[in-house]
Amino acid sequence: MLGAKRWKVLQPDAEIEESFARSIPVSGILSRVLWNRGIRTPEAAQRFLNPAMDDLHDPGLFDGMDIAVDRAKRAIESGEKIMIHGDYDVDGITSTALLVRVLTAIGADVSWYVPHRQREGYDIQCPAVDTARERGVGLIITADCGTSAIDAADLARSYGIDMIVTDHHEPAGTRVADVLALINARKPGCPYPFKDLAGVGVAFKFAEALVRECGYDVNAYRRRFIDLVAIGTVADVVPLMDENRILVKHGLEEIPRTGKRGIRALLEQSGLAGRRLTSQNLAFVLGPRLNAAGRLDDASTAVELLLTKDESEAARLARTLESCNRERQAEQSRILQEALDQIKTRRLDEVSKVFVLSSTGWHPGIVGVVAGKITETYSRPTVMIALDETGECGVGSARSIEGFDVLEALVECGDLLDRFGGHSKAAGLSISTCNLGEFDCAINRVADGVLAQCDLAPHIEIDAEIGLDAVTRDLIAELGLLEPYGHCNREPVFASMNAPVLHKTTMGSTSAHMKLKLGTPSGRAIDCVAFGWGAAERSIRLGSSLDVCYNTRINEYNGYRNIQIVLRDARVSEDRMGDVLPSEYA
Repeated sequence: MLGAKRWKVLQPDAEIEESFARSIPVSGILSRVLWNRGIRTPEAAQRFLNPAMDDLHDPGLFDGMDIAVDRAKRAIESGEKIMIHGDYDVDGITSTALLVRVLTAIGADVSWYVPHRQREGYDIQCPAVDTARERGVGLIITADCGTSAIDAADLARSYGIDMIVTDHHEPAGTRVADVLALINARKPGCPYPFKDLAGVGVAFKFAEALVRECGYDVNAYRRRFIDLVAIGTVADVVPLMDENRILVKHGLEEIPRTGKRGIRALLEQSGLAGRRLTSQNLAFVLGPRLNAAGRLDDASTAVELLLTKDESEAARLARTLESCNRERQAEQSRILQEALDQIKTRRLDEVSKVFVLSSTGWHPGIVGVVAGKITETYSRPTVMIALDETGECGVGSARSIEGFDVLEALVECGDLLDRFGGHSKAAGLSISTCNLGEFDCAINRVADGVLAQCDLAPHIEIDAEIGLDAVTRDLIAELGLLEPYGHCNREPVFASMNAPVLHKTTMGSTSAHMKLKLGTPSGRAIDCVAFGWGAAERSIRLGSSLDVCYNTRINEYNGYRNIQIVLRDARVSEDRMGDVLPSEYA
């Protein structure tokens, strides 16, 4: 495990970086991290470190927003029935809950519909339009879907039902749905300046424009609903930059004091009530619980939780989601092991740049999570396909790495797929089993033209090489200004060389983790924890020196607050192996 990854030390132009550092009132280390995040001016640094709601863009910049708002307002004023059609993931669930709550608050006659992952699949389908017709709906508003729902849009129009699409997905191909208004910054020609909002962010923008047009207080609206936006945005793994950073930063502040009984019940059930929340809490605690019902069966339970105003009902639904999540975890572990066995048996890490794995008995709602785990482990794009009981067709999820746009790859293989859609890093697809072998070859041919072998080697991006004495309480507090962390704003990683090992031990009931005390040049001792490194403890000698790369923490335990580093990788200092490469070669 020691030295298992290559270290990519980011090395900006020293002269330019020094000029930048002098222009902003932060430490040189923090200025280096900001530079590494693409922040190049004092003004950009100010906006990043102090994200303000006033810096959000005007919703009116979306192409079609005026048409959408006018139509929704007329529907509300005339008492026309409106149906919100969402998606079954956390982004779609929070989008649906937000639009239903806002429209209900301003007097709309509104119902909602979320598809079943296995029976209906992603996007608005014709049966949902039939349901809308049966309900007497005159206006359908989508949430986190609809951009490429051409057949459903055509059917709705034939029924005399108008459709407003709020979405953030790339169009799957050259055509988009022919609807009354398509609110999507990724739509060709849309002038909205920030293209990376989550679906819930787009829904939030549409609702804000509607609230403003109806004469309500926009600031009060934002405070009341930004909790849902933060949860959905983090869960959808969109870049936490620009508007997303603003929305999540302020949303994290609002969630602990939320008035939504479902969110409060979820905080209680997950042990987060009364605690300061981070984006990691949303990504790894709240998000998976909200996702669990839709992954295993019906996402309606999660929508009902976010909509209920009854405290006992909220507690019951939160318990249901907790049970679903435990079931999901067990199923995920089983599928992951079977997938790893396939990789080993077929020696895919030696012959394939893209892993294409399939099996009957895999749950289609869970293969995406497993694909992400495998991509993280092997640094390979991964496609996981759950075959149906007949073995004739499958539903799959793809996850990718930097430098490989998996949606573009699926477009190039589109003649072998029944359906597909998604983003550059994550996508979904359906395929006939008879095309699986050819698809495997085709997507690997695409990868051969895009990825070099060195692109597949696991590596860690390091913001700066610093001495361990630089890791102080003041530095850690200052680095806290970078939160919330997430996609495109990862937690800073530092490297320190030649740190002597003063003490070592294993931790945990199964000794799965390791704890070290490392010496600093000034004679201090600093705690270092390494999760999952228990087996490596025997290979480290007391008195030897390590090169370490790590995140920084303040560890709070029994009333004490100690400086701590969390190990990301390590190697014996004498064994440099020449693998601290300049970023252009790593």
